[in-house]
Amino acid sequence: MATGDETGRKTAGSKRKAWTYEAPKAPPLADFLAGGDRRKAFLRYWLYENVDNAIDLLFYFAFMLLPARACSALGGWLGRLLAPRFHKGAYARAAANLKMIRPDLSGTELETLLERYADSQGRQMAEYSVVPRLARGHVRKIGPEGLVERCAEGPVIFIAPHVSNWEVLWHCLLDMGLAVTMNYDPPKRRSRHYIVNRVRKGAGLGILKPGRSFARPALRILENDGNLLMFCDEGFNGRIRAPFFGQPAHLEGNYAIVARMARRTNALIYPLLIVRENGASFVLKALEPFRLPMGKGAEDQLAADVRLLNAVIEPMVRENPEQWYFIDNRMPAANI
Repeated sequence: MATGDETGRKTAGSKRKAWTYEAPKAPPLADFLAGGDRRKAFLRYWLYENVDNAIDLLFYFAFMLLPARACSALGGWLGRLLAPRFHKGAYARAAANLKMIRPDLSGTELETLLERYADSQGRQMAEYSVVPRLARGHVRKIGPEGLVERCAEGPVIFIAPHVSNWEVLWHCLLDMGLAVTMNYDPPKRRSRHYIVNRVRKGAGLGILKPGRSFARPALRILENDGNLLMFCDEGFNGRIRAPFFGQPAHLEGNYAIVARMARRTNALIYPLLIVRENGASFVLKALEPFRLPMGKGAEDQLAADVRLLNAVIEPMVRENPEQWYFIDNRMPAANI
């Protein structure tokens, strides 16, 4: 996910601005007593936001009691019910983006994809409650032969887009016996941050701190022949930053980070894709791994590397746009 500040569209020669993540601080009681804006911030943090937090946690723990397929199906039903009625802006953006990616769609086909988009979004949220069960009994694997052996030969950077349920993807890697570490962009809502950390850390996934502080630990992992997972598609501040979809390439996102680290450590780049096949059933595809072509690491070489990585990730998204998490974000040149 995104790991840098949103600074607008840049050219391929632009450099990304580093940022440092700071967790939101809990306002002290003194802020409530002070009145004014400080009291409003106190009430927002401790009262209003906690209503949403409580609902998230209630559903998360309640859904854990359901069979995995029932949990997923309930999430899909909620997504189809709520998205067109209560998230009309996102629904309209998803429609526009689906039409942009698939301009040949008829009206009926577009409506079908929109229903699948709402279904996928709802299922993915509900499935946080049952990720381990989905990974161990609901995934068909294509092309992972030799994957574990390749990881034993040296550093590996797995790259993937946020399609269907990416939480199931990394869990499958752990179930293969691999040690995997991932960076992430923390959800803004505190309850959801708690949930994703509970799911990931509880399963044994390595987690790097967001922002600039993740770079050195990530390099150390690769220098010690470890495995890093990077999601290269990005939606940041409500705008799609990758894939490029015909927009000018830039060096702000995870493409550039992957390229720099791969060149520095000679890491093998291993593309992965997980697709929802039917309901709570998935297909995990391991594509042919590769190393970046020979180059001196100059800025023009970095731009070429970024375009190469985009050429790997963008087709995955184009083939499964209704399952793409960021499909309801704004395109770089869009006004929707």
